[in-house]
Amino acid sequence: MQCSLFFLVLPHILYYDVGGIGMNNNRILSIVVLVLSLVINFLRPSMVTDLPRVAHGVTLSGDNIAYLDEEALVTLLEGRAAQLAIAPVQPLFDKVGGGVIPGLAGRELDIAGTVASCLGALPGTERSYVFRAVMPEAPSLNLPIYRGNARKRKVAFVINVAWGNEELMEILEILDDFQLKKTFFLVGRWVSKYPELVREIYRRGHELGNHAYSDLHLSRQAAGKVKEEILNTTEAIRAAVGQVSVKYFSPPYNDFNQDVIEIAASLGYQTVLCSLDTADWMRQGVDKIVQRIVPRAHNGAIVLMHPAKDTPRALKVMIPALQEMGFVLVTLGELLSPLP
Repeated sequence: MQCSLFFLVLPHILYYDVGGIGMNNNRILSIVVLVLSLVINFLRPSMVTDLPRVAHGVTLSGDNIAYLDEEALVTLLEGRAAQLAIAPVQPLFDKVGGGVIPGLAGRELDIAGTVASCLGALPGTERSYVFRAVMPEAPSLNLPIYRGNARKRKVAFVINVAWGNEELMEILEILDDFQLKKTFFLVGRWVSKYPELVREIYRRGHELGNHAYSDLHLSRQAAGKVKEEILNTTEAIRAAVGQVSVKYFSPPYNDFNQDVIEIAASLGYQTVLCSLDTADWMRQGVDKIVQRIVPRAHNGAIVLMHPAKDTPRALKVMIPALQEMGFVLVTLGELLSPLP
């Protein structure tokens, strides 16, 4: 329409100027301004609608999306969002141990993130959908955890430390050799006596847990004493390494009752036990330790051990054996996380 108006108006302007008064400099300037204005108005719609588009040859999870603009991409993704969404798995009651099994995160399509990824893709490249995690409910602190979620092909070793300094250092070296990080539950009085060893564990990137202070049978203690045992241990750990997060509590000897769990919960701790026990403190030899664990290994297993005499050599056998079975060996925090 702007183009038609331009060609209609221009002859009349020229006729008036040439036939009557003649063109002076002001009239020429006016004509030039008018012409430029009409040309700009004519071109503006094409400039406004020239939106960024996906480059040539770009695919999204195998589908060709070349030359789609932002609006078309959004429409495409909105149509697929429900199909691609996965609902979170909520925590479950552990029928074996009587505790709680942590849930797993679901996902939802991040449309804005996917659009940005596709529009920024180089020609001929492949892009994947961008997702956001949808978190499940947190597991109840008033129930213990014996195992991680069975959908994870992962195993966590937890190492309770109240003695065995020489074996502890050997274990740390072995874990470094295999490039593994583990979770160490520390007895508070041991921490107070050997803060340099606590710092060494922490320096190597391992996770620290609370194993009470005095190595007592907590089910036999008054509520005030249980609370003191837990708080004093975390205080000792932080005195050694600084303001580290200590989220997990494991009662000595696996001796607890519901009161102990609820006291730990009131202080913000998740009580963690185990689904497999090496019983390495019994000193029955490496083969016995390995046979207690490797044939019984399962998804989400929490394996209890100590810095006992046979544990370092048993680790050298168990670690490669479990890895060959397809298990990923992780910290307790990673095993219990809702993320994959």
